[in-house]
Amino acid sequence: MSLSLCKLMINKNLKRKIFDRAASTYDAHAVLQNQIIDNLFERLDLIKITPTFALELGCGTGRTTPLLQKKFNNLNLFNYDISEGMLEFAKSKNSLGLFSLISSKKNYYICGDIDYLPFKEEVFDLIWSSSTLQWSNNFDKSLSQVLNLLKPGGLFIFSTYGPNTLMELGSITEEIFQRSTLNYFYDVHDIGDLLINLGFKDPVLDVENFTLTYEDPKNLLIDLKKIGATSGPEIKDSIFLGKSFIQKYKEGYEKFKENNLYPATYEVIYGHAWKSIMTEGQHPIKFK
Repeated sequence: MSLSLCKLMINKNLKRKIFDRAASTYDAHAVLQNQIIDNLFERLDLIKITPTFALELGCGTGRTTPLLQKKFNNLNLFNYDISEGMLEFAKSKNSLGLFSLISSKKNYYICGDIDYLPFKEEVFDLIWSSSTLQWSNNFDKSLSQVLNLLKPGGLFIFSTYGPNTLMELGSITEEIFQRSTLNYFYDVHDIGDLLINLGFKDPVLDVENFTLTYEDPKNLLIDLKKIGATSGPEIKDSIFLGKSFIQKYKEGYEKFKENNLYPATYEVIYGHAWKSIMTEGQHPIKFK
């Protein structure tokens, strides 16, 4: 099963530049993304695990780092992100300073693409990813790499977005441009099936819906720009701030207006799964 053939490709060089520009404004505008991190931690609190080596895919400006370091003693955390700008902010916020010389906790910062994970196999006890997987151009390959990087018995925990995400914006921009301008979001059932087909053990997924509201629909575009979430496939973010587009965009959003507010829907998918521990003499079944 492949989930990567049906989506348009993301220009990763463009995305890197956009995230670099958004690094200084991300924290002030990532209200929902921060809430999703908190919600994912609530789910992690219910799981018994004592990781020594952990990888965060898409660490952004590093909000998760101190939370993971506080939760797990002796944790070596590898922060991975496509944006050097985001990594610099993460480093500055989460530097252990002189304490790192005597602490068993270590932070490492690596710039790279989630489609290509340059680590040895079976290194990590925990792989965490929040609001990042939707930027993969090869979703099944990314998850396959995650499985390979986990130690037997290791945990993968993540959040991403479902197909109802930004459905208002998607409807309006598709009407204006006569084509999709948003990133492709996978269905929770497809993600669950993929995890099982790849060989993950006991996947658990659930969905939570959020609705952000704006007095002016242009503020949604500003929020997306400030967190680096603009520019879907082949669309430059500057096109979304042109006067002609803004006029058509505001007119299109009127049909979604309720109680003098403009809604922006987000479908958030949370999930976790394990890498199985094969007992001696057991081997996974391979299908040709």
